[in-house]
Amino acid sequence: MTALAIRMARQVRDRINMPASFFVAIALFALFALTVPRFATSGNAENVLRVASILCVVACGQAIVLILGGIEFSFGSSVALASIVTVLVVPDYGVMGGFAAGAAVVLLIGVLNGALIARFHLPPFIVTLGMLMAVAGLAATLAGGLPIDAPPSEAFSWPARGRVLGVPVPVIAAGASVGTLFLVLAYSTIGRLWYLVGANPEAARLSGIRVRTTIFLGYLAASAFCALAAIILTSRVGSGQPSLAPNLPFETIAACAIGGIPLAGGQGRASQVLCGVLIIAMMNNAVVLLNFPVAYQQLMIGAVILGSVLLQKSSGSIGVLWRSSVPKRGGR
Repeated sequence: MTALAIRMARQVRDRINMPASFFVAIALFALFALTVPRFATSGNAENVLRVASILCVVACGQAIVLILGGIEFSFGSSVALASIVTVLVVPDYGVMGGFAAGAAVVLLIGVLNGALIARFHLPPFIVTLGMLMAVAGLAATLAGGLPIDAPPSEAFSWPARGRVLGVPVPVIAAGASVGTLFLVLAYSTIGRLWYLVGANPEAARLSGIRVRTTIFLGYLAASAFCALAAIILTSRVGSGQPSLAPNLPFETIAACAIGGIPLAGGQGRASQVLCGVLIIAMMNNAVVLLNFPVAYQQLMIGAVILGSVLLQKSSGSIGVLWRSSVPKRGGR
């Protein structure tokens, strides 16, 4: 009987590989579906996914940086500058030229961040925070402190409002981002190097890994996700705004933390990003449907972040007890 119980426990341990945030997301969905009017309707579900899509795309980039043991604060101002550059370029070079220019600006900011952090060993916190302020100032200067309306066109609004086979384009972009992050982290060489460098940069260097290049590529990849989100968000608002998405970097950090990605580096999965984003999106949507003040969103998200950190600590202790109580194969 004891042997059967041990075998069943081992099978459960081996087969269940979902993060704890997955079960939190399921529980929240069930709670809101029962208590919040119109929450479980198909129209509201599409709205939740559409709103969460931009956060999901950028959070994939933030996850890479966190796995490297860094942090990225310049996403918000990068998106704002990209929106302004896009709108300024569209009249002369068309919609595609405008979006390409905006994306190039975000990639350039990622290159600068990666180069400063990797080449000069500067703290990511200081570099990206300084970049946030510098880029925000540049965006405000270019726009004169006021939003700049984009020329109205269907092509400009398609990234935010278009559909492919009935599915909104932002939702497709979010799904593609999560899928790409999963494949890169699970099956690519650079993904494995990000884990190794994030866990122990000095050990990675001694083992022959090019740590500087690995860090640089991580920040460049993160900026690529941000560039995609910048295109969608600029298309959604239809203008260049110097104060566009100021809380975006903090929301992405919150999504990753709620999903279970530690800030210490060396760990993180695409499924954790997706679960964390869905948790934040569902909470925000429930607050809106219940007509609660906007301040409740910040209160709830802050409480969930603290709870997720405590859950990670407790799950780590439980995991140690679990592994010690369930013998390995061949053990007695």
